[in-house]
Amino acid sequence: MEHCLNFSLRRANRVLNKIYDRHLQECGLTGGQFTLLRVISLRKQTTNRELQNILLTDQTTLSRGLKPLIRNGYVDVSKGEDRRIKLLSLSVEGVLLFNEASKCWAASQEEVKVRLGEKSTEQLLAITDIVSNLKS
Repeated sequence: MEHCLNFSLRRANRVLNKIYDRHLQECGLTGGQFTLLRVISLRKQTTNRELQNILLTDQTTLSRGLKPLIRNGYVDVSKGEDRRIKLLSLSVEGVLLFNEASKCWAASQEEVKVRLGEKSTEQLLAITDIVSNLKS
């Protein structure tokens, strides 16, 4: 029976998520929440639509991830020139949390790289880029 590529990738993703979540729980974040903070930090100011495009996710999933970050005061929401567009940026507390969580992220990143080894790490990054480019 042929292996299911989707199942294999989802299973591997769950393992990686557990490693990152274990490290990031020290800061009270999940890997997904850290990713949102990271992208917002890199963009300085962004919109939901831009986040969807960067993360290749749908609005419902994005909203679910953003909601606690906004509620807890880590992400500021302001109106754009077009009232339908909301601008997202890190609050002062969000910047502090992101900086602290970056240390936890670095520890998880290092753990995965050590456990995979240099060659497998490079292969993983290459194959995920290839798969990500399959988007329609």
